[in-house]
Amino acid sequence: MGKRLLIIGGVAAGPKAAAKARRCDPEMEIVIYQEEDEISYAGCGLPYFISGIVKKRDELISRTPGRFAQDGIKVRKNHLVEMIDVKNRTISGRRIGSGEAFSDHFDRLVIATGAQPIKPKIEGLHLENVFYLRSIFDADTLVEKARPNRVRNVVIAGGGYIGLEMAEAFIRLGKKVKIVELAPQILTLFDNDFAGILRQYLEKKGVEIYTSEGIDAIRGEDGKVTHVRTSARELEADMVLMSLGIRPQVDLARKAGLRIGETGAIWVNERMETSVEGIYAAGDCAETTHLITGKRVWIPLGSTANKQGRVVGINVCGGDATFPGVMGTTIFKAFDFNVAKTGLSMREAEKEGFQPIQAIVKGYGRAHYYPEGKESILKLVADQNSGRILGGQAIGEGPSDKFIDIIAMALHGKMTCWELANVDLAYAPPYSPVLSPVIVAANVIMNKVEGRVKGIRVEEVKEKLSTSKETFQVLDVREEEEVKKNRILGSIWIPLWKLEKHLGELDKKKEIAVHCASGVRSYEACLKLQYKGFENVKNIDGGMLCWCDDRGPKGEIIP
Repeated sequence: MGKRLLIIGGVAAGPKAAAKARRCDPEMEIVIYQEEDEISYAGCGLPYFISGIVKKRDELISRTPGRFAQDGIKVRKNHLVEMIDVKNRTISGRRIGSGEAFSDHFDRLVIATGAQPIKPKIEGLHLENVFYLRSIFDADTLVEKARPNRVRNVVIAGGGYIGLEMAEAFIRLGKKVKIVELAPQILTLFDNDFAGILRQYLEKKGVEIYTSEGIDAIRGEDGKVTHVRTSARELEADMVLMSLGIRPQVDLARKAGLRIGETGAIWVNERMETSVEGIYAAGDCAETTHLITGKRVWIPLGSTANKQGRVVGINVCGGDATFPGVMGTTIFKAFDFNVAKTGLSMREAEKEGFQPIQAIVKGYGRAHYYPEGKESILKLVADQNSGRILGGQAIGEGPSDKFIDIIAMALHGKMTCWELANVDLAYAPPYSPVLSPVIVAANVIMNKVEGRVKGIRVEEVKEKLSTSKETFQVLDVREEEEVKKNRILGSIWIPLWKLEKHLGELDKKKEIAVHCASGVRSYEACLKLQYKGFENVKNIDGGMLCWCDDRGPKGEIIP
């Protein structure tokens, strides 16, 4: 008789492990225990089903129990596993609905219990029309409740990936959407400048966003939600979506005495094996290693869960596959914006002890003269000392995914800016500019590392404008028609082509921060100023692209 493999959890990592194990060992007994009534569905597709982009619910189901049965894999739906007996190699629990007890024995065990929504202690969470989105059944309920016209005002608690994807879904359904985020910015895994770009875009799409505000209470009448009270205001609400993040489901593992890692998820080695031999964990319940920092991390993503499940499927059959770790590569859609990230942000790199520098450039998916080209703004992060690439972010209607995938490969190869700048990427006008924006960004980083020009971040400029006006000046080198649209309050305006004739308007004793629309012309201006003897000159990273602030009555930007 072959070995008996039990899998607890049937959404992503669990089914992947089962399928791979079956291919590796045709005779192994495999049983999946799943608490829900569905198995192997695309959790990442739920917002698109709710919005109506995905028309049919069945399109989200990757594999049915019947399809698993054809491969000799048994699926036990509506079975809640409540205990793992490590010594006797058994699991036990009860059937949902009937309450009937069950038990089973294993030679190998996979824990793929996933994650669960964070549920804070807030008054009013029990009210009708307060929802979470974690399972396909949550999506079913939201489809039923949100599509009718009686729901008009929706408040989303949390400005992370799911909250932002659901903002689009509700807008598509004709709702008025408000996002409440406790942090100073939405999209907290990104740098503030790129989060600001997305915020401006979402607000133009009709999404109201309130940051640095927590939800104090949810109010209702006749048992149904009517208002959300934050620390600063009261918002009308017919529906509330709680999207404050998730935490790994580890209670089962903890009760069994398995080691819980420093991240709060289940500790596993590179083979995805837990602290007990023959018991594995994968997906959103397991921690892993960050490939840049070498530290233990918990970054729950569907792509990671499937890769880990595959490794587990090999190893439960006696193989020796490894999962080396992650860099947090992710992408999501916000209306027509493609928002992507890999590796470390500037803030994260500083926290990890690097001396990070950044390049921010406009990135087009085609040559500038080829029709229908679309733009993304690209940020490349590197270490000042070594030139090693540390991360990247991209946002816009252009090919953010392409840019981030290139950078992710550079991170895997531990490439420096010099190496990345010379990568042989494909070029033809319908597909790319003659120099990929990734290569352009690598060249900017190279210039900074080699000392040709110094950069300064937008947030540093804002701070110095408010605290160091006597020793600091901002130079705007854009054209007149650009300046008429918006201008940083208190800046000196000299178009680039007039700069050499108007050097006397600048104080050589002061620090000069130069900007244009995106950083190209201001870089040229910095070189000219340095050549003329100006020693303390810096290029504002990203220029006006990243200056996301309120405008005054004449378009002036208030720092």
